[in-house]
Amino acid sequence: MSVDAISSPRNAIPPTDRVLVSEDDAAVLLSISKPTFRKYVAMGLIARVEMPAGTRRNLYSVDELRAFTSRLSRTSDVRTQPVEATS
Repeated sequence: MSVDAISSPRNAIPPTDRVLVSEDDAAVLLSISKPTFRKYVAMGLIARVEMPAGTRRNLYSVDELRAFTSRLSRTSDVRTQPVEATS
């Protein structure tokens, strides 16, 4: 591991303790793949944090991600009965 990786501010604070996280860290926090995370963002289920003009990073609020997971757990479409097949 390089010295830069160890001393990087990004690695100094765990993702759960940050206010804003990258797309990679957000997907990890939600335990989903990056393509699934991007799909949720495109669908408007998760909002990007607006950054100053010229900033090209997509950052996401940890509080927003926690709210998303609580909404998802409340509205989960878990079927408790088998689905009947129609012919």
